[in-house]
Amino acid sequence: MEAWDVIVLGDGPAAMNAAAEAARDGASTLMISSTALGQPGMAPLEGLSASLQETNNRSHREDTIRTGAFLNDQDVVAQTTANANRHVDLLERRGINFRRDSQGLPMVRKAVGHAQPRTVDAGSATSRQFQQIGEEQCMRHGVIRRGDHIPLTLVHSDQSVDGLVALDMMNGRVVGLQCKALIIADEGFEGAFSSGVVGLGMDMAFRAGIALRDMEFMTHHPLTIKGTNLFLPTGLLNDGAKLHEGSGAAIEVADLNPLEMAQAIQSAVQPVLDARNLGESAAWWFSLFRLVEQRTGIDMNRQTVPLDSVVGHTIGGLPVDGHGRCVIGAWSRWFTSLYAAGDAACTGFHGAATLPGNRLLDALESGANAGKHAASWVADRKFSTPDSIQAAVEQAEADLSAMMGDSEETHVVRCGTVMASVQSALASTPTFTASSMASLLNKLEAASHSAESLHLDQQSLIANTNLLEVLRTQAAVRLLTASVQSGLAREESRGSFVREDFPEANEDFLHHVTVDHQGVTGTLAIKKGAGGHWVLAPQ
Repeated sequence: MEAWDVIVLGDGPAAMNAAAEAARDGASTLMISSTALGQPGMAPLEGLSASLQETNNRSHREDTIRTGAFLNDQDVVAQTTANANRHVDLLERRGINFRRDSQGLPMVRKAVGHAQPRTVDAGSATSRQFQQIGEEQCMRHGVIRRGDHIPLTLVHSDQSVDGLVALDMMNGRVVGLQCKALIIADEGFEGAFSSGVVGLGMDMAFRAGIALRDMEFMTHHPLTIKGTNLFLPTGLLNDGAKLHEGSGAAIEVADLNPLEMAQAIQSAVQPVLDARNLGESAAWWFSLFRLVEQRTGIDMNRQTVPLDSVVGHTIGGLPVDGHGRCVIGAWSRWFTSLYAAGDAACTGFHGAATLPGNRLLDALESGANAGKHAASWVADRKFSTPDSIQAAVEQAEADLSAMMGDSEETHVVRCGTVMASVQSALASTPTFTASSMASLLNKLEAASHSAESLHLDQQSLIANTNLLEVLRTQAAVRLLTASVQSGLAREESRGSFVREDFPEANEDFLHHVTVDHQGVTGTLAIKKGAGGHWVLAPQ
């Protein structure tokens, strides 16, 4: 059985930042991902926000809090926006090539919802460069990275991490991994609405007893190519791209916030993006244009792109404090040795909605915080006994064997059938009321029963992608169920969450909602600034 100081789940900016920081501080660190290595995720899509040309971070933090409808943890907002310039400087020194202005400084642009120009990017190369730099830092500090490892079970004793059980699809065996600290930094659950890719780490911790936070909040990405899972960056609009309806009528979004922009796309008749006249800026999007043509056949240099607005980012996740520690029930209690960062975590930075460029900033900051604290924590901690991990390995092997056994049923349930029923249930619930959400819960419960009966066609565990899809499907249903349960507990409309039966914001609900795997909801107070005062008082 392997033993590591720190294990990190994920392979995006948050995971690599966490792993590199932990290893740099002396912790033996293993990164595992359920897919092949080199998947940067969606966080870099909109670039990185930082107050590079402002005297301080005041405007950035206030924009973040207002967009988040005052549900942000304001100490986190203040600290994260204050550190944004440092992240940009560090990234530049490590080799990222942000666009530059005539003075040779990183070019800042005004993204949707920001009062000032403060978003930097490298065009369509942003994701690739972030991934490259993250990988270089992991190699430099001795992080071991392994792909095709599916996390199965979080092993813990009295809410303290012992390790985890994973399936090594390269060798086709269930492995026990002992660790002193575990950092979950893989996906959120936005894929449940489109691609089907959801965070197995978040789900694993959820099943282990962690109550998830703010699961009702999710933001729609306005520039999604209709009928696909391809998201286009809103930065194209800064370079001259235009939005039109099918009739040619312009869709004006210049003065809208992100929520209003998504609504404008949703309400438009046959909305399209016209990126045919970007001039010199077109060179920055060459690889994006090539990808779109390869995937859809649309040449963005000559054709307009049909758009849709779909869920692009789920804000809810594992509740963490400023050090990345998973909290349980109250800010003063933690699930010992369990950390989370990036899309798998709910850091309190976004509140009830997300600003462009803040998602990547949150990933970098939360990953660094979790990695640093985990490294310091494990320095004086001993490994627990391996008995519980070995027992969990045996149980996982038995469960997988049962899933791959011969089906005695004449009808075998497939992943596609389950997800189709989930998508149909979501589509039939366009608005939220107590009645519609109760009906949706019933449909999700039926889907859950089907998901638990999914059969594995592949009899070998080597490269068993069928198993990965089964686990993702089961996780998607559980996380969607938690999202609806959390929404039922929030009897108001706030930020990205809208209820028709409670259309106004209610100060009585100015708190986080938590929900556990049994559907029991609770509350967690919003944190003020570091000095105990509001950074920006609720309005």
